[in-house]
Amino acid sequence: MKVLIIYSTKGGVSRQCAEMLADKLYSSMEVSLYDIKNDPPSPEGFDVAVIGGSIRMGRLNKKLKSYIIDNADLLSHMNTAIYLCCGFTESFDDYVTIQIPKSVTASLGIHCFGGELKPEKLRGLDKLIVKMVRSSLKTEDIDFPDENRSPLPEIVPENIYRLADKIRALL
Repeated sequence: MKVLIIYSTKGGVSRQCAEMLADKLYSSMEVSLYDIKNDPPSPEGFDVAVIGGSIRMGRLNKKLKSYIIDNADLLSHMNTAIYLCCGFTESFDDYVTIQIPKSVTASLGIHCFGGELKPEKLRGLDKLIVKMVRSSLKTEDIDFPDENRSPLPEIVPENIYRLADKIRALL
């Protein structure tokens, strides 16, 4: 089975998630991994397409979103999964509603892989914004502790492995 994984990344989180997914599939499938900035191939000829990226400032990468729109018909007629990496997982449903084109049916689901807020992976204004958000979250956690919420966003490996299991079940 041939699997196409396309991702967009700025700080490396979406790439890390794509690589974790690919590592779970390599032993039983032919996996092709592409960063959207390197002009990935059409999903035609693949059995499964997985497309993912980070939500930054409430938006999905423009080039990734265009790829999804341009290939909507093909993606909707094949085994397709979409994943989002977002630091604010409580907003996941809103991100899906606003950022994923309605014309795409993801037969394998739309998944939240969590996210990270690590300023050391960023530069410039992005780094400053992430530092401010992290500072705010830490203060919030001290002032209003909530044992059900992690103090800082994290990647959720279980969600990645769950998608890998869904894909392997197609064999």
